[in-house]
Amino acid sequence: MEVDLHINQLVKSTKNLSSHEMLNLQLDTAKRQLEFAMRKRIQKVVFIHGVGEGVLKEELYYLFRKYENVKYYDADYQNYGLGATEVYIFQNN
Repeated sequence: MEVDLHINQLVKSTKNLSSHEMLNLQLDTAKRQLEFAMRKRIQKVVFIHGVGEGVLKEELYYLFRKYENVKYYDADYQNYGLGATEVYIFQNN
């Protein structure tokens, strides 16, 4: 499963959004998709966050650390470059 968190994939226009609002929208999307994957027993999710200044990536890491059944690491460089994080979800039987 892939989740593209680039803001232009999430909203039609960013014209009236502050950078804080955009970041919150991206994080809400990531949390919703991660919890969806957990419910559907999907083991791997790649979050595409881009490179930028690393703010979104750091916030995603903070979010992922809240879950005990999750391991995260840089996604495959050949497929995503430096702009993606892969999350592995340990399933509780």
